[in-house]
Amino acid sequence: MKRTLSLCIFAWIFNCTLFCSEGLLADEHYTVVEVKDGGCIAGYVIRGGDAGMPSIDLYAGWELPKSSQVISEKLEVNKVNNGVKNAIISISNIERGKKGIVPPIHPIIDQQRGVFVPRVTAILAGTTVDLLNGDEEMHNVHTKSMRNQPFNLGMSYKQRILKKFDHPETVKLSCDIHQEYAWIVVFEHPYFDVTDRNGYFEICDIPEGAYAFRVWHEELGKQEKEVMIRARKIENTEFVYE
Repeated sequence: MKRTLSLCIFAWIFNCTLFCSEGLLADEHYTVVEVKDGGCIAGYVIRGGDAGMPSIDLYAGWELPKSSQVISEKLEVNKVNNGVKNAIISISNIERGKKGIVPPIHPIIDQQRGVFVPRVTAILAGTTVDLLNGDEEMHNVHTKSMRNQPFNLGMSYKQRILKKFDHPETVKLSCDIHQEYAWIVVFEHPYFDVTDRNGYFEICDIPEGAYAFRVWHEELGKQEKEVMIRARKIENTEFVYE
């Protein structure tokens, strides 16, 4: 009995360390206020060093942007400016700010040619995500999460499943049939963005003050820096992964 209890406790700690340690859980004490004369932050997430290293193209046959290069399945870097796609930028210590709006049109994660598209999705708590299977073969969607109810569902061709994520955390999606996976990061507040194919991000309507801005990438890890936001100003910054 004691051994079983110990194993259960260990498994809980391991899972919490794996998914909670992503450091992307928003402050649960966030308060909605009217934001007047808010400021913005904009910039790029950059891969330093030899970003042009050769690699196997795991997206062979895909119509990826010509300016992008796949260094691994997890990492897509723009060859022009070394911008990193699919990094998530957020404010880690904001307590007061604008109200987040759950989008009326659901974000879509589609399984295409054996991979999830997009690979990284950031959403506001309470958002419903449409999960699709665009392949003419069987897939499944298996989630690993601590606060949102996990599920493991088979997906036939053109099937659509709607799932709502109510609690802030990092959720890992996988297909056990084809060993593909993706991420959904759920926030309590609306101050987040996902970098585009150029590594660009922008977050606006931030109350004036100093904030800790955090960037997370599944392959490159986390970074954090403090930036002073001024009313009606745009602060430009870069996050560089060496």
